[in-house]
Amino acid sequence: MASGSEVHLEELPKRVSLPERSRLFDLTPVGIGTESCEGLVSYLVRLAKAHGVSPRLLIKAEFLPRIEEPRAVSHSEFFTDYAKTLHGTGQYAQTFVGLAEALTSRNDLAFLTTLPWKEVIPAIGSGFMAKHPRWCKACLGDHRAKAEQCYFRLAWGYELYQVCTEHLILLVNECPWCNRHQPYFPYTPDLSRCSYCYGWLGSGMSNPEFSEQQYWLSKAIGHMVETNPTASGLVTGNAFRKRLSGLIHLMADGKKTQFSRMLHMGSSTMKTWVDRRQKPLFPQFLYLCRQLGLMPLELFQGKLVSEVEFESTTNYLRIAPKVGKSVPMDVVRQRLHEIINNVDDHRPLTEVAIELGVTRKYLLYWFKSVASKISDRHKLSL
Repeated sequence: MASGSEVHLEELPKRVSLPERSRLFDLTPVGIGTESCEGLVSYLVRLAKAHGVSPRLLIKAEFLPRIEEPRAVSHSEFFTDYAKTLHGTGQYAQTFVGLAEALTSRNDLAFLTTLPWKEVIPAIGSGFMAKHPRWCKACLGDHRAKAEQCYFRLAWGYELYQVCTEHLILLVNECPWCNRHQPYFPYTPDLSRCSYCYGWLGSGMSNPEFSEQQYWLSKAIGHMVETNPTASGLVTGNAFRKRLSGLIHLMADGKKTQFSRMLHMGSSTMKTWVDRRQKPLFPQFLYLCRQLGLMPLELFQGKLVSEVEFESTTNYLRIAPKVGKSVPMDVVRQRLHEIINNVDDHRPLTEVAIELGVTRKYLLYWFKSVASKISDRHKLSL
């Protein structure tokens, strides 16, 4: 070889342009832009598996030390309390998306959370994120049949997403072998196995019975997940208030109180959202979409409709701000006893609370015994 063609090591940077290296693998997320998009926690678990380490070790070694908030590092509650917020719109969702994108050199991980809707949906509130991971047994079966790596969908992380819209069965949140709830970050990088007994989570029968309300809520949340890439930048607080103001003028002659009542909401709801710029609770946002006959993103797109055929007056998503005053306790007590005496009523406590216009926490506080029986009966029916 001629001496002129020789390349010396010190000359490589001048002759070869190498892309910047990422600290962690540039793992491609599953399903962005579809209803089956995976959640951020699922992505981090798969990222841990790609590196051959425990998901908890990956979080402790690569993420928590980079968070300025000391409590996240020193408190073990991160894996039990804070982890479930990674799919929401709060501080930890934003922090972990930023860190994960920096470590993997990706720029699309916000779509694995609710962050594209953060200007409309608050970070906390009843009926938002589920306390424990949930999954569809049929979906896990499909992963196994196709020899695919298991992942958990973002939609499964919402408390009001209760029906798999693909297989039309209810989600579950307990291991079929040891009946234990699963941690958001398992001890091994395998979401299809129980973190405690290592049993396969796709085993057992699934309950196919669900209400029309549960199905619509699941479809609406699935729509949100599917349209995350479009919602980013389109869904803003100003756009939300502008659309509401337009509907109020078209349908209620500009009277906010009248429009609130037309939607079967509290009389001051529209004033709170439009004038005071407060965000609706997640269930309230979905209820608004339901009453208007729109999917969530459709509320921000297209022309305003001057005539809307409102749903029935049943406020199945209303969350009363003054629970106990707006809903008399004796009415709640009587209805709870009717439900517990109906052996065919196996609904979860969350759905019962929505029907009564109160919160699940309220029922467990004031009617602990009856509420626990309702919850236990629902679990036995799964």
